[in-house]
Amino acid sequence: MANKVFNKQLFKKWWFWVALVAILGLIGLFAPESSTETTTNNDSDTPSQNVGTLPALNKIDYTAKEGLVVYKDLATKGYTVTAKYVNEAVPATNQELTDQFKAANVNSCSDRLGFDAYVVSDVTQDGDAVSIILANEPTSNQTCPAGTTNDL
Repeated sequence: MANKVFNKQLFKKWWFWVALVAILGLIGLFAPESSTETTTNNDSDTPSQNVGTLPALNKIDYTAKEGLVVYKDLATKGYTVTAKYVNEAVPATNQELTDQFKAANVNSCSDRLGFDAYVVSDVTQDGDAVSIILANEPTSNQTCPAGTTNDL
């Protein structure tokens, strides 16, 4: 009689499949959880990718503000800031403004008037490194901003 049970193929037995599912379920239940986590951030207003020592920025706080002022503010707070003017319609006009912003004085009327057309259109943050993208919004502003020295 025992030979009849073993002569049939084991995988055709219903109890074999029940036992297999139970064993796999127990293995899955006691298996250690993976320590690798993947998170995605679809909220475009919260630009945190890598965690830095400085707080995450809210780009709404800086968008549409004077590029020079934003650059100096973020640099003063300790962020590593790069500034780039981007014109998708005329790529030949795209330029890196980081060095010019480093040399400019936010309290100087001529510096502020020289850069007042560059406003922040986007801010991205990767840890403590911040990149500000500037758009050119021409203004006819010829008066010194409040709090600047008239050095024209």
